[in-house]
Order: sequence, then structure tokens, then C-alpha cells
Amino acid sequence: MAKIDAMVLYSAVRLVAVFFDRSNNKLAGTGSGFIITDTAENRYLVTNRHVLDHNFKKFGGWELESVKVDGQYQSAAMDILSTVPQQVTITDPAPRFLDSDKVDLAVLPLDAPLGHAQALVGEGTFNSLPASMLASAADFAFGRVAVGGTVLTPGYPGIGGEVAERPILVGGVISSDPRYPAALGIDTYPSQVLTHSFSWNGMSGSPVLCYVPKELTWGDLETGNYEELILAGVNAGHIKTSGETAGVLTRFIRADALAELLNVAGAQGIPMVRTPKSESDADKVGEDGPYR
Repeated sequence: MAKIDAMVLYSAVRLVAVFFDRSNNKLAGTGSGFIITDTAENRYLVTNRHVLDHNFKKFGGWELESVKVDGQYQSAAMDILSTVPQQVTITDPAPRFLDSDKVDLAVLPLDAPLGHAQALVGEGTFNSLPASMLASAADFAFGRVAVGGTVLTPGYPGIGGEVAERPILVGGVISSDPRYPAALGIDTYPSQVLTHSFSWNGMSGSPVLCYVPKELTWGDLETGNYEELILAGVNAGHIKTSGETAGVLTRFIRADALAELLNVAGAQGIPMVRTPKSESDADKVGEDGPYR
């Protein structure tokens, strides 16, 4: 994929997750997400774990009842046809998570099966990103995704208590060395990268896209098309700082961690992931570069 266009913008969807406890108390949380299509045309909803798991790190006793997916479908003929509103409610959802509680990722298979999904508006057709867009561990290890690179994040920010009706694109640059876990002060964020960009409440789970150098063909040389757009990772939220460290820092979870979870969820055609043998190995550089 060569550029950001309306189809990429509308790959972002708005999520409302409803939870219940033993006393049948209910609460709802919001976030953003996006859909990845694997080589077998199976679809997977991607977001942060804290959006679909209210027990993640700080709460307990809650179960996920339903997930509402809200967005727009944009056809390729974007200069002719308008977007089409889409809304689907998934009841009895079964999201997948990694074993580690340090990786804030969730994947919800949408096609295995679809019996518990109900289209409320439209036909449940959303724009999606192909699995081929996923950045690999090698892209991070060998500097294809590098510090100073441009990142673009479409999502549904909540500003002033209101959530955007359409996705908003936020830009920024990669601020930390993507080869290593992000670190700020005494805090370390495994499999994550810092960017200088805004991330409001509601944008958790948004796709993080990045321009990288591409392998050139003669046609690219003639047209001056020297870059391609890849999926670098999943937005994980704004870092709240104050005093001398106040600024605009956001973190995203690397795409190779997402690839690992997609493999666990049974997605086809996802790059294999090299996993460190231990926590002490996570920052080491071997002949293939950094592991994470």
C-alpha cells in the first residue's frame, strides 16, 4: 500500500464493550480498533486488551457480554461514492489474549463463527487492512521502521466528553529506538515504541501506520514512489507526565507482537515470530538483531 487514503482512514472502527458481574451490574467501555484480513479472507478485530477485558490489571469479576462495532465502509471509488454507515453487535464474544499481562492486545475472530453477530446498520461490511501490511520483527531489527519515521494513527478520540462520529487521523514521529522496549524514567514497556503524537481517550486500539523505504522497481523509479505504508503496531495510549517531563508521548505495541497473537488466534499467512527464551534475552542483540 502506497499512501493514506479514505479506505485506510475508515479501517478504524469505534468499539463499545459491555461487561457484567455476578450481581448483573453492567458497565460499558469505549475504544477504537481495526480489522485485519488474513490470506484465507478471515477477519480479525484488533484492539487493546483493556478495551475488551475489564479485569486487565486493575479490575476483577467482570465478564464480557457484547461488543458493538461502529464505523463506515468506503469503497475504492471514493471520488464517486460516499461512505456507508455500518454497525454490528457481537454477543457472547470470545477474544484472544497473549499469556503475558504486559502486552495490552486483544484479537476477536469475526468469521469463526459469525452466528452471534447481528448487523444493526448496513450489512456489517467494514474496511480492513491485509495481513501483508504487518511490519515484521526484521523491519524493526534492521531499521526499516526507525526512529524519526512518520507514524499516522486513525481513531475515534473522545474530546470534551464527546466521541468523534468519524475517525480522525493523528500524525507524529517515532521517538524511541524501535529495536528495544520503550523506556521512560524507571518504567519499561515490553514490545512497545514511543512516538511524539497525541492520543486521546477513545483512541486505544487504533492502528499505527508508518511509511518505510520500499524495494524499488523500475516503475517506482519512474514515478518517484520510494515509500510504502505498513502497519507498525497498535496504539496503546498516551503517557501522562507532568512537571519537567510534560509533553506529548504516546506508545504503540509492535506489529510483531500482534502477529504472535494472530497466530494464536489461528490466522493464516501471518509471519512467524521469534520469541525470546527468557526476559533477560528480550533486549539482547544476536546475529538476527534484537528480538523484541
